[in-house]
Amino acid sequence: MSTLPRLTPLAVLLIVVVALVAPDPGPTAAAGKLSLWRLKTYIPPADKILDANAQECAKKAGMELAIQTYTFDDMWTKYTAAIESKTLPDIAELDAVGPARLANLARLSDMSDVVSAVTKELGPILTNAEGAVKFGGKYYAVPHYGIPLVLFYRKDILAKVGAEPPDTWEAIQQISEKVKKAGIHEFPNGFPWNRTGDGYDPAMSLLWSYGAAWVDKSGKFTGIPKGPAVQALKVVTAAYLVDKTAAFDYLSWSGSTNNESFMAGKVTFTPNGPSILFQMESNKHPLQKDTAIKLMPKGPAGRNLAPTFVMNWGVPVDGKQQKEAKAVVGCIMSRAQWMKYMTGSFQQAVPLFARPLDDPYWNTPTGKTIVETVKVGHPVGWPGPTTPAAAEVVSSNVLTDMVTQVIVDKVTPEAAVDEANKRIKEIYDRLPVK
Repeated sequence: MSTLPRLTPLAVLLIVVVALVAPDPGPTAAAGKLSLWRLKTYIPPADKILDANAQECAKKAGMELAIQTYTFDDMWTKYTAAIESKTLPDIAELDAVGPARLANLARLSDMSDVVSAVTKELGPILTNAEGAVKFGGKYYAVPHYGIPLVLFYRKDILAKVGAEPPDTWEAIQQISEKVKKAGIHEFPNGFPWNRTGDGYDPAMSLLWSYGAAWVDKSGKFTGIPKGPAVQALKVVTAAYLVDKTAAFDYLSWSGSTNNESFMAGKVTFTPNGPSILFQMESNKHPLQKDTAIKLMPKGPAGRNLAPTFVMNWGVPVDGKQQKEAKAVVGCIMSRAQWMKYMTGSFQQAVPLFARPLDDPYWNTPTGKTIVETVKVGHPVGWPGPTTPAAAEVVSSNVLTDMVTQVIVDKVTPEAAVDEANKRIKEIYDRLPVK
């Protein structure tokens, strides 16, 4: 049996002093820092849940997490500046065109391993979401959620003019004329057709529903067919130019102004995400009982919806903590964390994976409409895949500019289509589809 060496009084004193002055490292000191950018939605309670989930996931990964937000309107101003200055965050929440744009610049990491893990828990990715994140056989982002645009309408006003809820673009205009003639609303048709999501999402849906896509199934540029496109433009611009059922002020609406106008009782129709439902419920709004939603309109070529608010998690290559960033994304998208966020979103955050769509949470009339919108939606670049060129068409506002040229500049629909095709061709020449 060995004996321990005896400590001198000086050695004992030194041990005591070191123990007293040495800093406490804490129970779980973070190994590093991560930055995360996300969309600031119109549902503050859901944003709080997401932030809490993200912080919890960062803690599990041994990281400190700094969260920054952006709005729909300033998203690409923020990202464009970061791309140029190489200051992208470690974790980036991107819209439907973001993964294609950044992957084309070789600025996103391969997220295929994270997607594989998430699908085991949440089921397969919806087709329209997969088209936004998968390029060349690899996943460059993980689908987070979709915010579908639906048609909001006043069912009490429709009852007053003896109209059924509209199912076509023409019907919206016809009912708007009846409402105006009845003296109920002077400008009932609340479609802004401007450079906001409430403008370019309907613009794509409009063109597609008239058979006026600009690419073929391979994603290569074919040009917007003039006949169907002119027909579509004439239908929707009549509200501003012919029957005056839409006010020119609507063209300057921001991303939230149509919400405010609808809840102020100024319009009969408007396209919007489910946030209006949340705002009405939260404030016990008097118009809540008279508000209804339905799928966005169909046209001669069917109902071809364009959900551009398909949000996705990407991990830019700029970051030095790739493994930890991916771990945080995987944790946020785990079933337990995702379900907390989904059920706290007031039906605005719609899953882009199959299994949560079958949850009883969506088994309400409004929930079924919202889910159906996401299920039948097409990816940007339809009928082809999402390509950097297709993403650029949306980001450059070519489609909404085509509509407003007819309304504001008094350009003929034919000339507006020609100008749009010229701009789109320049994009595809610069970003050719292979």
